[in-house]
This record gives sequence, C-alpha cells and structure tokens, in this order.
Amino acid sequence: MKHRFVTLSVCLAVAAGFALTTTLNGQESQTAKYEEVSLTGCVVQGTGPSVFILENAMVDPREDNQKGRNYILASGSTPISFREHLNTEVRIDGTAEMKMLPDPASGESVKESDLPKLKATKITHVATTCSPPLG
Repeated sequence: MKHRFVTLSVCLAVAAGFALTTTLNGQESQTAKYEEVSLTGCVVQGTGPSVFILENAMVDPREDNQKGRNYILASGSTPISFREHLNTEVRIDGTAEMKMLPDPASGESVKESDLPKLKATKITHVATTCSPPLG
C-alpha cells in the first residue's frame, strides 16, 4: 500500500511539473509577441475613418529580396496623427506584433482584422508618394 502511495505521489509531482512548464512556456510566448522595429511603408486608409494601415512595410525598401507586409497602425505612448501622412511614404519606429497571418483563400487578401498591429512611437516623412510594391 505504501509503495502505491509513493508511486502515485511521484506521478502527480511529474504531472504538476509538466503542467507548470507548459504554462510558463505559454506565458513566455505571450510576453514576447511584440518586437522593436523601424519600418518604411505607405500609410493608407483602412475600413473606418480612424483606421490606418502601413502598407508594403519593409525594414529596408532598397533590398530586392524583401516582401512587404501590412500592419494596422496604432499610437504608442505618444499620440500620432496618421491622417496627415495619408498616402505618403513614411518611416515608423515602434513595436510590431509578431504573428503569423492566416492564408487567405485564392485570389483574396488577408482580412484587415487579421493584420498585426504596429504601435508607432515615431513617424518620419520619407516621400510625398508611395513606392510601388517590389516583385
């Protein structure tokens, strides 16, 4: 009887340790979902009057092998007016959500609600027009 109790106790301890490790790993991935970035792209209007998107965003737009990504724009700690940069090329410093985008159906684009968020802390005007996407 004592042997069964010890065996059961060891099994419960191992299971609890595994559950704790899994929980901690999940918390690490949740806290590491934003990364400091500096991206260049075009500010375009989203579906609502206060929704703005950084379109075709790249770390260095002069590199041919990069694929541009789109981000929903949000102000970081300091309010930023994206409207005054509408349809212009800008460089935005901030923190970007690092998430995988779902694969859209053939011929469709990624839904606006699925785009990662870019919390802007600084915006710098680059050009009065937007560069065409590479590719």
